[in-house]
Amino acid sequence: MVIRKRWMVVAGSALVLLGLYVFRTYPRSVAVTLHGVQYKLGNPKQGVTPVTLTLHGTRERSMFGPETFHGIVDIYGATMPDRTNGKYLTIPFEPHFGGLLVYYSRSNQFREYGAIYPNGSFTKLVVQEWQHSSWSGADGLVVAAPARTRAQALRLSNKLMKSFLFPGHPLK
Repeated sequence: MVIRKRWMVVAGSALVLLGLYVFRTYPRSVAVTLHGVQYKLGNPKQGVTPVTLTLHGTRERSMFGPETFHGIVDIYGATMPDRTNGKYLTIPFEPHFGGLLVYYSRSNQFREYGAIYPNGSFTKLVVQEWQHSSWSGADGLVVAAPARTRAQALRLSNKLMKSFLFPGHPLK
C-alpha cells in the first residue's frame, strides 16, 4: 500500500513537471498592432510623430535560455525608414539588452535598425532607433507603443528599458 502511494506521488510530480515544461516552452502566437509615438530624447519641446508597430510571428521560450521571437516587425510612420519592414527576423531577447532588429540583405550586407524591448506579453514595446549604428540617451530616437504623448512614451520607455539604463539616469 505504501509503495503504491509513493508511485502515485512520483507519477503526479512527473506530470506536474511535464506540464510546467510544456507551458513554459510551447511557442506562443504573436499578432499585435500598436499605435504609439516616435520622439527624440533631450528636447522636451520637440513634438512626437505618430507611429504604428505591427508584429506577426511566434515567441518561444526555452527552459533556461533567452526568449526568441520569429516573425515580422513592421514600423510605419517613423522618420527613419525601417528597412527590416517585411523581413522575417529571428530576435533573441537578452535579459539586459532586449533584442536587435537586424538582418542580412540579399547582397550579404548587415542591416540594422535598432533594439526592441517588449513587455512579457508583447502588448507594450519600445524601440531604440539607431542612427548610423549608434544611439545616445541624450539625443537618440525612440518609438514607444502604446502611447499618445511624449510623457506617456517616456514613462513606458523608462519602465521597459530599466535594465538597460544606468541606475538613477532615466531617459528625458
